[in-house]
Amino acid sequence: MITREATIEDWDKLHSFFNRIYRKDHPLHNKAFWEWQYGNVNYGRSLICLNEKNVIVGHVGAAFGGNIAWIINVYLDEECRGKGILTKLYNIARSYYPLAATAANAAGLGLYKNMGWIRYYNLERYVKINPNISSLAKETICNKITVELDQLIISDTNYFKQPGIKGICLLDGSTAVSHEEVGGLRAVDINDVELLEKQAWELGYNWIDYITSWNDLKTKNLEKNGWVLDYKSHIPWRLNPIEMDYFCDITFLSEECLDKKLVVHRSFSDHGRVGSIKT
Repeated sequence: MITREATIEDWDKLHSFFNRIYRKDHPLHNKAFWEWQYGNVNYGRSLICLNEKNVIVGHVGAAFGGNIAWIINVYLDEECRGKGILTKLYNIARSYYPLAATAANAAGLGLYKNMGWIRYYNLERYVKINPNISSLAKETICNKITVELDQLIISDTNYFKQPGIKGICLLDGSTAVSHEEVGGLRAVDINDVELLEKQAWELGYNWIDYITSWNDLKTKNLEKNGWVLDYKSHIPWRLNPIEMDYFCDITFLSEECLDKKLVVHRSFSDHGRVGSIKT
């Protein structure tokens, strides 16, 4: 078995691997998305294991943010497990930054428990519904809308260069991803919550959400302005496709103790990804 970093020259093998293990329309079926996520050493690395037939049988992704290597896209073929392969791949990621992850399923949590990682707190997703349309039926509030954004579009950071998303910067300097197809605005950075809301409602959005870690003091202002945790609202977390009554349940973990002041930004890991790229 060979363990190493992948390059774009490995794309055909990577594409076969991702098509085999991931659902239809997963972002990693798209070459442009892989290059955005892993093609630049400043932002991430794709770590692979190849068998004697030069076929990829294992993958560990490391997304770099906040001087941390956020572990994502982990998979190892069953017959290759228990042979120390994941340890070798994690060692490559560890050579860049300390390791952390955001996990949303039992398999991920079980893996990190077995590895002895530290579990912190669940990330929190706050939601605000446009008060002018708060009476809209639960089934229609995520309907498609039309907004005029020509003067607001941005692609000035790596996060907003992500294929398939539409980043905007509002008048107060807040940034967000526009999702007209589901009627909402997903905030990335918030400067002035009142000005953000005012412009969002004027543009015609039905709702805004914001995800962060529990220790983000900015959430105090959100609560003062009537934002609520998502399970108290009816805007689902999963929106492509829409899964009603499904809310944020994402845990933050790390291999070693991290700075207690670290706030888990939406651009860290892959919990901030919205929807899939159609290939």
